[in-house]
Amino acid sequence: MSKNKISNFVSYCENELGNETWIPLYKNLDSDDKTIDGSQYSCLAPIVGREVYMDSYGWDLSYGSGSPSIILCGDDVSYEEHTSEFLPLVFVRDFIGRKEKYNEILQELVLYLGLYNDTKNSKYIIDDDNGKEIEVIRYSKKEIVIRTSFLKAFMAAKQMNLLLFFESSFHFNEEFDNELIIKKNNIRYDKFSNDSYVKGYKNFTRVVGKKLIDCQKLTEKSASPFSLEEEYEDFIIEGDEHDSKYHSCNPSILADYFGGNPDAPHYLTQIFFSKDVMQRYYNASTEYEVSDSMIYKVGYWQLKIDNNSKDHVCVFLGDLGKSIPNSEQKYWKCFNIGAENKEMSNTYFERSMLGKWSNPESPDLIFKGAFKRFQSEWFERFGWYLFLPLTNSDLHCFNTLHCLTKNEQSEFDSQVLSLVKITIDSINVKGVKAVMPCDESGSIKLFSAFLKSKGINFDAASFLGGLQGVRSTGVAHRRGSKYEKTINRLNIDDSDLVFAFDKILEQMIELLNSLTKILE
Repeated sequence: MSKNKISNFVSYCENELGNETWIPLYKNLDSDDKTIDGSQYSCLAPIVGREVYMDSYGWDLSYGSGSPSIILCGDDVSYEEHTSEFLPLVFVRDFIGRKEKYNEILQELVLYLGLYNDTKNSKYIIDDDNGKEIEVIRYSKKEIVIRTSFLKAFMAAKQMNLLLFFESSFHFNEEFDNELIIKKNNIRYDKFSNDSYVKGYKNFTRVVGKKLIDCQKLTEKSASPFSLEEEYEDFIIEGDEHDSKYHSCNPSILADYFGGNPDAPHYLTQIFFSKDVMQRYYNASTEYEVSDSMIYKVGYWQLKIDNNSKDHVCVFLGDLGKSIPNSEQKYWKCFNIGAENKEMSNTYFERSMLGKWSNPESPDLIFKGAFKRFQSEWFERFGWYLFLPLTNSDLHCFNTLHCLTKNEQSEFDSQVLSLVKITIDSINVKGVKAVMPCDESGSIKLFSAFLKSKGINFDAASFLGGLQGVRSTGVAHRRGSKYEKTINRLNIDDSDLVFAFDKILEQMIELLNSLTKILE
């Protein structure tokens, strides 16, 4: 049994160590039953002299050594950043019992790779160019491992080789093997046996050695853990989904207004997508922000889009390649539809092609713009808000309010709920009563009375009451006959919820326009 354990350990060191996805920088190999004790360690080693240190016995850098120090030589005093030509990747912080000992990763490695120490989850992480979290280092008291591609990038940058040290003692009662020294091109280890120092066992065999991993020649590519070769997706530039012509969105191979690539499609070729593509961004308001003609991934990228068209989203071919990473391009490609019989909105044409200021066309964008302006102007004029600002926890209701992307009941319900929170639930009852004393207790009745007192000819009671009814009878509770009566009251057709919600937004815009008369 012990011989099998020794053989397996040697086989691992020869064939697997250094070739895994995760390379051990430090590892405690002690077993609970005390039949095995040992450890693994690591360091960076100079390229020059590899024949010498690979020919020598044992570890060239012991666990805990290599820290900065003052060097004394007679009367000469000097400071050395590392007291060895071998650079430890893990430092041992030992306070001789005053504080708990712990391992610390070489900060130069952490800083070079731009890693964040997620102490809560015991790992170092980094985000890729699309914000996807990548674990680079995992650590615990017994083990520290690093993702191989990242370590190799650091090795290339430093132009230093990697030495992986290993040592393990196996305790047993059988007869021990003869001593053995193995030297190969990239590994050297010694195996020897003696009387065991662990109670209950007669003998032990110890395997001590090191394995060399050569660094790559220093280039921009080898010194980066990320691929520097950009990939670009192809999108439909002509025809429909069945008979279509595709072209890459790589900006460097597209035609431009300066004579570049004259035979290729133009950078400003219009590419069309179903409106479903927007769901990803509406459903993650803390990660993405959608505004009029723009999507932002906070801290990473922004993409210009035409979201003013009723039936589709339009993006310029070159912007797809220039503005978003390949992983995001793949997502958009899933929603790519044919260009036949489609065109960008007049708003986007005037903004992008003519450089003119142009008002939005889509009801959701019109409403959100008008609501923001109204809130600001009302507060500036009167010193209080007619609609109370949303709390941080409810702000997503406004940020993600949008025209429906498809005729889907669940999306209709969620957007109605958001619109009610923004408007009806936010009516400033206290503020209204301060300027117009009234016995009305319901916010909608009070609001309606307030409008009438200001000479506003808008039937707020019917519209807002109907909208509140849709929320109460259909969104917040089980549907029944009351819901059917309510949607009929607002002329909502279940078979065309996209149109129905657009109409609701348009009525809300009409209400805001009526309210601005008070400001005038």
